[in-house]
Amino acid sequence: MPKQQHPTSPARTVGRRLRTPLAAVAAASALATLAACSAPGSDSGSANATPTAVNTAVADKAATLTLFSAAGLETYEQGLADAFMAKYPKIKVKLRVEADNNYNTVLPRLLASDSTPDIVQPSDLLGGVKDGLLTNLDAYDKAYDWSAKVPASALAPGRVSNGVIGEGPLYQAGGSAGPLVGVFYNKELAAKVGMKKVPSSIAELEAVMAKAKKSGITPIVASNQDGLIGHLYSLLLGNYMGADKLSAIVYHQPDATLDTPDAVKATETLQKWIKAGYFASDVNALNQEASYGQFTGGKGLLFFQGSWITQTIDKNFKGKYGVFPMPPAEKNGPHTGMTSNTLAFSIAARSKNKDAAGLFLDFLTTPEAAKVAVDNGYAALTDGTASPGKPSLSGTLTDQIQGGYATIAVDNGFDSWLQNAAPEVNTKLTQQLQLLVSGKVKPAAMVNTLQTTYADALKSS
Repeated sequence: MPKQQHPTSPARTVGRRLRTPLAAVAAASALATLAACSAPGSDSGSANATPTAVNTAVADKAATLTLFSAAGLETYEQGLADAFMAKYPKIKVKLRVEADNNYNTVLPRLLASDSTPDIVQPSDLLGGVKDGLLTNLDAYDKAYDWSAKVPASALAPGRVSNGVIGEGPLYQAGGSAGPLVGVFYNKELAAKVGMKKVPSSIAELEAVMAKAKKSGITPIVASNQDGLIGHLYSLLLGNYMGADKLSAIVYHQPDATLDTPDAVKATETLQKWIKAGYFASDVNALNQEASYGQFTGGKGLLFFQGSWITQTIDKNFKGKYGVFPMPPAEKNGPHTGMTSNTLAFSIAARSKNKDAAGLFLDFLTTPEAAKVAVDNGYAALTDGTASPGKPSLSGTLTDQIQGGYATIAVDNGFDSWLQNAAPEVNTKLTQQLQLLVSGKVKPAAMVNTLQTTYADALKSS
């Protein structure tokens, strides 16, 4: 995902879909396939936003589903449609493709029309629920047992209650696939500093960075002209606050706050690394493209980024780097990390084929759907998700991406970027990170400023 800082979204568009494919990684992926049945029912009538009777025995009933796709994801979503039709040939899935820059504008009108698509990925989930345009999927969740198949933290962005995301009825569901945001490392430099295993805590990570610094190697490559130290900052916030508390802020849950001792601790940790000289002295002047060049040019050991970067850096750095999930704050603590679920879809309230659409959403939890996701550059849950091996410096890059994603899934540690809490927070965070690097703001004051910005944004929204 070159040229893209992170999947940011406005206050009412938490969990929005990425509009461009992520980095290409190739691997076979498998999910445990669980069959689920319910009492026979019938396809819910149009405009029934809360169906209670679900028929899971619809595979042999002829139907045609329309999936509304943005052009940037057409190849990926056509792959999902093809794999579904190969498994369920009686049900056809047709893509209706819209230009990326028109998708968000056109979708609400389509959902309110008599020619609504059946399956969508709404950018404004809150608005769609408020306006009665999306189907409450709780009955399908119960019938197919999605809550047992998919980590709660992966389903949370699809839950809405009283204008809050993260809890309540399910309106967006499917499997679990997305980028791994973690710690990329230069293999040659890792060998030079004796990093033979994945650090198991922040303290162990700091020891590696201290050794790199002592050896004359810049520990961390980053760009902060564009605020992309924000990737690292959100990873630290998730570690010290916990995934649930960071997500609560992004999802605008009542009483959620950043102004906590744990958030200050995360900020102090980042400040400590800055003062220790773990970043290049000109990090505030570097942009994303320059940071890619520095990492592939061997100018630093670690790079806190998302797996979308492989599409760019593989061109001249393939095989020379690896990745592992961010170590927990304390040894044996939970792993956390930001992601966006590309296998989560909604069913239009006015769809006349809700049960067939429900089968499509259930298909997204299968090995076939996971393989399509992986083939299109996403990490996806595998059959080893219940007991993945420990993160390792060995194996292929794909193995490391898949393993890191599975590690976070087992710890139910998926969260989002602080920047996604509100556009105003995104802007303010870049400014505050630049001030932190230049030594012009203290951690407690930075956290307080960000909380004030967040609170003001909620009041004006």
